[in-house]
Amino acid sequence: MANLKDDTRGQWILLSGLTIAISLVTVAVLLNQAAVTGYYSSNAALEFPKEQIRDLTTQTRETAQSATLLAYQLNQSSNLSVPTIITTLLENYSMQTSILYASHGETVDIRVSNVSMNTSNTTIVDSIWMNISYYDGNTFYSSEPEIIEVNA
Repeated sequence: MANLKDDTRGQWILLSGLTIAISLVTVAVLLNQAAVTGYYSSNAALEFPKEQIRDLTTQTRETAQSATLLAYQLNQSSNLSVPTIITTLLENYSMQTSILYASHGETVDIRVSNVSMNTSNTTIVDSIWMNISYYDGNTFYSSEPEIIEVNA
């Protein structure tokens, strides 16, 4: 029995086994964290509302061009100028769009900042400068100014 107390050769085997076990646990935890991090980072890219922003800007461009054509027609029968009519029509569009997006929990603000007239013919609108902002609780997008060229 006294001979077993003095024999310390087995301690190195136990120590190296413990070291290997701790190393394996550490590697397993790191690999697990890498997989979870990859999942969350790819999921965050999917949550970015790029389609909603693209739809909003595309619809705003189309509406601005339609509002310009309608403003020329309304100018024939009213005393208001074309930029005033365009601004009024786009304010109505902004209010309706805000209500639609608010029903989905998103905030949209669309404002006309400038209506640029043609330098050679002051009755023709060249471009409309609009400020578009979008917020869905996570993502804030702002385009100031969004320059929309209208060809009438």
